[in-house]
Amino acid sequence: MGNLKSVFLVWKAIFLLAVAGTSQDISQLHLKGTLPGTFLNPGMPLSKNWNISLANYSVSLGTDGPSIDGITSKNAAGQRYIDVKKLPSNPQEYYNVNLETSVHTLDLGIRAWGVGILAGHRFFSGGNIRYTGSLLELAAKGNAAFIGQQLQIGPSLDATAYNEVYLGAQKTINNFTLGVRAKLIYGTASLVTEESDILFTTKQEYYQLELKNNYLLRSSGLLRYNDFDDITVNLPGFTFDNFFYNNRGIAVDLGASFKAGDKLTFSASALDLGSIKWDFFPRKYSSTGTFTYDGLDIIKYLGDTTQISVADTILEEFKVLSGQQPYKTLLNNTFTVGAVYEISPGWTANGLYLLRNEYGSRKHYLTLSTVKKISVFDLGIQYSVSKNNYFSLGFYTRLNAGFFSGFFSTDNIFGVFSPFRSKSANLRLGASLQF
Repeated sequence: MGNLKSVFLVWKAIFLLAVAGTSQDISQLHLKGTLPGTFLNPGMPLSKNWNISLANYSVSLGTDGPSIDGITSKNAAGQRYIDVKKLPSNPQEYYNVNLETSVHTLDLGIRAWGVGILAGHRFFSGGNIRYTGSLLELAAKGNAAFIGQQLQIGPSLDATAYNEVYLGAQKTINNFTLGVRAKLIYGTASLVTEESDILFTTKQEYYQLELKNNYLLRSSGLLRYNDFDDITVNLPGFTFDNFFYNNRGIAVDLGASFKAGDKLTFSASALDLGSIKWDFFPRKYSSTGTFTYDGLDIIKYLGDTTQISVADTILEEFKVLSGQQPYKTLLNNTFTVGAVYEISPGWTANGLYLLRNEYGSRKHYLTLSTVKKISVFDLGIQYSVSKNNYFSLGFYTRLNAGFFSGFFSTDNIFGVFSPFRSKSANLRLGASLQF
């Protein structure tokens, strides 16, 4: 909501999200020839006629800002709190914290008559919290350092969860393989911040605080607001809510690969090109206005505390309008360019560039890896670079046992075991059958 209480409570949400856990990674490039390899690129040709993928699961946490340990400490009770002494003195305009999970329940692939047919189901959920650098500065320095200045402190909260069913095809023509996947989407939960302006000013005359408010949230199946003391947030896990009935959408995945000789393969893909129309109790909450208050010391509400208290007289001044109105959101689409080079039989060098448009931000990832086949195992190491995160060392392994194979990978092995100290944590695992 567009109110002072939610500005500071967003910190608690940031840390809760971080404790809980970017999604497509280079391990799927290592899985070329198998059904999980087509999740990254529907134009990666299947190597067998019959293909089944079972319970392919991934979870990832990432931030382009400080790590959790980088801006928090623990009190005597072992509880985390924002440590203003650790906050950066010259922060960026804004930072993001995001969490994603993806579950491919069952996927099938059949290769016949020179064509590959793909079909399956996936459940996806993800969320992002964007907080401004000005909010960090206000927490670190207090409002006395910004007398007469206007700070943007409004957080942006976005989340989505949906089921998808898809049907696709791939065709090899000489050295090219082209692939397409059409998807029906059924949304289970959504929260989107369309306006997030909260402009904070400390007046020169009498040290008054002024908040200029323009906030707009839309939600379906996730947030319900009745009053400041009556806010319900329903964060769904795996569910088939609204399946085939409400919150419908369509999307398409496109992919291509090219064999440049016996050793080198190039690939490119565009994923999740589509949108969802939210029509199941689509709630709209808006709050606009300007409010001035005397005598509130912002800095005292931060520090070694687990509760933030704001005078009721402040909250009463903010009016929230609510209603119902259908709305549409774009999917977080992904674009990739990859290459696989066979150094020697059973040993490859790989590269993947990935661009993601998610929740209004554009993010770039570059990953390099090498994979070596040793007996029935494929073992690999990978190095990833992204914004403000220049060292992520990952691990990949795959067991090949006849028609069965299973794999595990992580982009950042240190993040899995020490997520509070890292800026990313990711793991992916799955199993497949090929005949």
